Amino acid sequence: MSETRPRKALIIGAGPVGALTALSLHRRGWQVELWESRDDPRGKDAAPSNLRSINLAISARGLEALRSVDPSLAEQFQNEAIPMKGRMIHHVDGKQESQIYDPINGQCINSIGRPLLNQRLVESLPSEIKIRFQTKLSKLDLNDKIAFGESVEKKSDVVVVGEEHDDGKIGGEGKGNTDNASNKKGKGKQSMKEDNEPTKFDLIIGCDGSWSKVRNSMMRMERIDFSRSFIPHAYIELHMPADPTKPGGYAIDKNHLHIWPRHSFMLIGLPNKDGSFTLTLFLPFSSLSTITTREAASRFFHEHFPSAIQIVGEKKLLDDFENNPRGNLVTINCTPSAWSSHALLLGDASHSMVPFYGQGLNCGLEDVRVLNSVLEKHKISATTSLELGETDTELELALKAYSVERQADLQAICELALQNYTEMRSHVLSPFHHFRRLLDSVLTRIIPSSPQPLHLSLTEPFPSKKVKGWTSLYEMVTFRPDVPYSEALRKERSQKEIMAWSGYISGLVTLGGVGFIGLTLARRWLDRK
Repeated sequence: MSETRPRKALIIGAGPVGALTALSLHRRGWQVELWESRDDPRGKDAAPSNLRSINLAISARGLEALRSVDPSLAEQFQNEAIPMKGRMIHHVDGKQESQIYDPINGQCINSIGRPLLNQRLVESLPSEIKIRFQTKLSKLDLNDKIAFGESVEKKSDVVVVGEEHDDGKIGGEGKGNTDNASNKKGKGKQSMKEDNEPTKFDLIIGCDGSWSKVRNSMMRMERIDFSRSFIPHAYIELHMPADPTKPGGYAIDKNHLHIWPRHSFMLIGLPNKDGSFTLTLFLPFSSLSTITTREAASRFFHEHFPSAIQIVGEKKLLDDFENNPRGNLVTINCTPSAWSSHALLLGDASHSMVPFYGQGLNCGLEDVRVLNSVLEKHKISATTSLELGETDTELELALKAYSVERQADLQAICELALQNYTEMRSHVLSPFHHFRRLLDSVLTRIIPSSPQPLHLSLTEPFPSKKVKGWTSLYEMVTFRPDVPYSEALRKERSQKEIMAWSGYISGLVTLGGVGFIGLTLARRWLDRK
């Protein structure tokens, strides 16, 4: 009988998804190696840079994923994050309107700086995990399970906007995947030095973002359905400095996600620990192309966002608008997300989404929890007697099961993320939106849904496969990690059908009543004739 040895996982990308994957597999007893093209963030200043995606929003799904690997991580991030209890709508006339996310239970989403989140997760990795920073994947032989790295040698300070990582979320209710590939700004150069020493593995996991090199290699080996679509809107990061004259330095309420909805575009703001806010302008490229001068930009902000100018200051706002990059917003779907027993995609590498449901980060972290449950269910041990490079049939079945089980949920959340942009920039201003929120709240009390289990099983990640009763879509997506995204979408469609039929029947009843009264009056009038 062959000697056993630990299974080896090579993880590409040390963003939040890659770091949590590394910790999860290490806890299962695997040998783990992690490659990351950026610098080592440990022990460095994690202050916001305002040059790229800053804020992330951790909600119940992300926290449950962290808790499933290390309960102390979930507690730590909740303590370091800023709870946001609802949206604060800023109207053009300066009026503000609070829309609470969960008026029944008071649940919140949590704003945390992207650099801080990433730093804390990497710092949580034990020394047994080999981490190679400033290393990019240069060559991958999936047949023989061999990877070659490339050292990134910096010749001077470089600021790169929009590097492709699994954690490209820009937070909030609405920050998710972005593409800045054509908007890099910086100084200095990077040189690459190929490492001729091959790294062997049992499984390579691509957590390397929207432009994944692991995915590209998989697509050469297998028929993989791949789609990429851009929406016609750009995003531009802006900044609201802290106000030392206000409590905590916050110029506006820190416990809300702030939205300036303007139907075809919007501005949003999320709080940072230092009292500042990260603002993001989402605007169609067609509109952006007409704002070609500083004077035109000034007119644009004065017309549509006068309150933001009052708070931030016109010079600061216009400087950021002129100098900060224009990013694209992309949706990417990849099916299957696994190939043989050799390769797997997690996070944005398999499912980039636009940022408007704030689920990009949460969904990526949830991938790790679901993968862990599949490995547990299929009894994939931490050791193997196979030689490095051999196909592992048991692991292959487990990875295939993960890909199949996860597919519907990933498609559902990508669809919901697109839908929520219309809600944030336009529907929040509609009287029907307010009526629907009120109706959801009333019906949730009258016909409550099945409660969330106190503790989720390791082998059954989504115990509430079919939600009964009535509950809002936002509740299911954001605060119910026991409900799969696909079920949340199905349930919402069902509730919309019920509302549509109820309205139709009410209309018939009302019309029938009016008709009966009219007919009675007509008969009386005719009888007098």
